[in-house]
Parts: sequence; structure tokens; C-alpha cells
Amino acid sequence: MIGIYGGTFDPIHLGHIHLIQSLLQTKMFEKIVLIPAKQNPLKSSPSKIPETFRIKMLEASLRELNDPRVELWLGELKRPGVSYMKDTLQELQKDYGSDLTLILGNEVFKEFPKWKDPNLILNLANILIVERTLPFCDPHPILKACGIQDGELNEGTLFYANNSRWIKTVKINALPYSGTELREQLVNAWKTGGLSSPPQGIQRSVWLLIKENQLYAVN
Repeated sequence: MIGIYGGTFDPIHLGHIHLIQSLLQTKMFEKIVLIPAKQNPLKSSPSKIPETFRIKMLEASLRELNDPRVELWLGELKRPGVSYMKDTLQELQKDYGSDLTLILGNEVFKEFPKWKDPNLILNLANILIVERTLPFCDPHPILKACGIQDGELNEGTLFYANNSRWIKTVKINALPYSGTELREQLVNAWKTGGLSSPPQGIQRSVWLLIKENQLYAVN
């Protein structure tokens, strides 16, 4: 099974890496594919960091991680406009086959009714909801808001007889890092000259790239 893990990764941080490693330890996935988004349609503005540097940060992070089961896929960055998951999954099936599972944090899954064509997404991939900081995420009302008929619940897994897909949850002990907070720390570090060491939560290789290219500095 191939795990699909998307996001802006602005910047990639140890919270992302810990989640990836935790999921690989479950033995559910033979591979996890990281997908940087060009523009999330639910976010008002794109990343201020050029795509080339987001890619370089991801590449540096994965070199440091050094796990061949983790790959980078840049298809969303090559498409014009905002990034819709239904389009991404259709492309990924050509490269990785149909045994795809979309990895979503519980806070992201709560936004699922706002996604484009959620019913089509459930035809293209399973969904694994990662319980991190928020209480248990009950998928039933969220699916109802999408106009999706509930499937059969069996031992915590929701099965859909019409398309053989499933939704399940897994709990991990998440690390307390967020891209928003780390960006703020980096901006402040440039302002105060506190650049001698990386903020907690950022890999050293990513930090060196940020310093070298003055990323997140406010001009």
C-alpha cells in the first residue's frame, strides 16, 4: 500500500518526519509519497517561499532522513493553478497503481466537505485519519456533510461496499511543531540575529539551507 502525504511543507519540520516514521513503523505502507502543494484551495494565499526552495528543503530533509521508503512527487507543482486532490490521485494512480491511501491529520479531515469532489476522492483512495492533537474524529457527520452514504463500520474501519475503499483512524504521539509557529520563529531569528542554531523542530540540513538562502527573512 502506498501512503500519500500532501501539504505545503513551509517548511518541512520534525513533526512531519515523526508522523512519517510513526506510520512506517506500523508496517501498513511499503512507501510514503510526499506531495508539496502548489496552492491549497482552502488557503487564502500561497507560500511566500519560491517553489524551488520548498523542493530543496524537502530534498535536504529526505536526504537526512535517509529512508528509501519515502519519496517526493512534484506533480502538483507542475500543474497550473490550485491543487485539487482528485486530480493528484488520478495522476498518482498512473505512477503508483490504485492501492493508494490518503494520509490526513484529523484537523484536515474536518475540512473534507470543503474539498472538491470528495466522493470521487473516496473512489480513488482509502483515507487514514491520523489522530494527533484533537479528540477522536468521527467520520460519520463529516461524510454526511459531503453527501456520502455511510459504509459498514467494523473494528474501527469504515468500509464502502460500492468501491471497496475504507476510512480508518490511527493515533500517534505527535510532536508539538507547526509550520505557522516555525515561520514566526524564523522571521524573528532574522530580525534579532539569532541565527547560530536552528529553531527546535527543524532539521539541521533544512536550517542550513534556510540560512544560506535567507529564507523567511522579512525585507
